[in-house]
Amino acid sequence: MFLRFVRLRLKPGKLWTFRDFYERRILTALQETAGCLFAGLLEPSDASGNECTSMTLWESEEEADAYEASGLYDVLLDESDVYLADVTEWRTDLTELRVGARPPLPDPEVEAFPVRVARLPAGEVPMPAGHLYLRIVELRVDPVRFEDLKRRYSEFVLPGLFQTPGCRAVFLVEAPRGQCQALSVTLWDSEEDAIRFENGGGFDELTAHVREFLSGLYQWKLSLAPAGDTRQVTGRDLGKTGYQILIGKRLRG
Repeated sequence: MFLRFVRLRLKPGKLWTFRDFYERRILTALQETAGCLFAGLLEPSDASGNECTSMTLWESEEEADAYEASGLYDVLLDESDVYLADVTEWRTDLTELRVGARPPLPDPEVEAFPVRVARLPAGEVPMPAGHLYLRIVELRVDPVRFEDLKRRYSEFVLPGLFQTPGCRAVFLVEAPRGQCQALSVTLWDSEEDAIRFENGGGFDELTAHVREFLSGLYQWKLSLAPAGDTRQVTGRDLGKTGYQILIGKRLRG
């Protein structure tokens, strides 16, 4: 499987009208696109209301690339222009524009990640009354231990997360910079469920299973502990980002 994120900056006050457009136009188009398993519009928990991210899950990287190469991605992006924020720097030669013509908006930032470990619920699970919540935890991994990390994550972290109340889906993805970074992506019924898991000690307990595979960045943090103290890497040392899912749909099994 393959995860793809498109980060967008919107005009002030356009978040909810763009959410309606995403549901009406983009989800409908992706429903007819081969290989797209899930699509959702995410809002960062700490955002000002002018930022959002489109997340899509694909059966393979080849099908994600085929979608972009087909031209449909560009069509949907063009139709989204009315909602996107203007920018001051254009990647277009302004001297070649006709008088009065508006240069096109620069393409948004796109990030793509191969999924190395995944588990989703069997069958279709009813959506909760509130918004689903997505949590991304960044792991800096010792490159020579990446395969070991995958095995340990599959053996301990994945089942531990899936047994946690409110956890819907779990992914371990490899960041595009190579096997020195991984992202643990979890889908929750609510932000409260994710916070309860973290504050209750479950996050630190699962982190302990992969601690030995983390890179020197975290080992350096350990060295900052006062002499004689035994400091361990905990969930607080890991980069975490939370997103509310404004609209999401499982497109195929």
